[in-house]
Amino acid sequence: MADYAAGSADAFDELFRRYEPIACAWFRRRVASEDRAWDLYQELFLRLHRARHTYDPSRPFRPWFFQVARSVLIDDVRRAFRARELPLDETSSAATAGDAEREVAAREEATQQLGRLSAESAHVVVGSLVLGRGYGDLAAEIGKSRDAVKQIASRALRKLRTGWTPG
Repeated sequence: MADYAAGSADAFDELFRRYEPIACAWFRRRVASEDRAWDLYQELFLRLHRARHTYDPSRPFRPWFFQVARSVLIDDVRRAFRARELPLDETSSAATAGDAEREVAAREEATQQLGRLSAESAHVVVGSLVLGRGYGDLAAEIGKSRDAVKQIASRALRKLRTGWTPG
């Protein structure tokens, strides 16, 4: 990485080739899609390219690499959560326009409230409450203990409760 940060294109190619199986497998375990894992891997290297000047060669590369990978994954989860659309199939089309408007408003409010949280807290809340993932899995993803993840979830939910009143 130090060579790449200094401008070596060959070093970038070597990093990309060397970390592809490890990082793609890491993403695949978390998103359960080969195509999505590959997209996230490419996004990871785009981020590495943008952040190459922040790499400290006196520190190990791998933890820095996976911290950037975690950030890519968290941003992807946030994007997916924000991009959800209100399904309009036969069952929901019978609902009144007021019901649909309330549903859209509620989703917008939820997105706004998640934006109040740190990336890590939002990842834990979305992962556990929306995606139904266990604290142990989330702990492995973000590199913290299960108890630390439970505490992050508790604090995030308390923060959401104190600043949100359903309409």
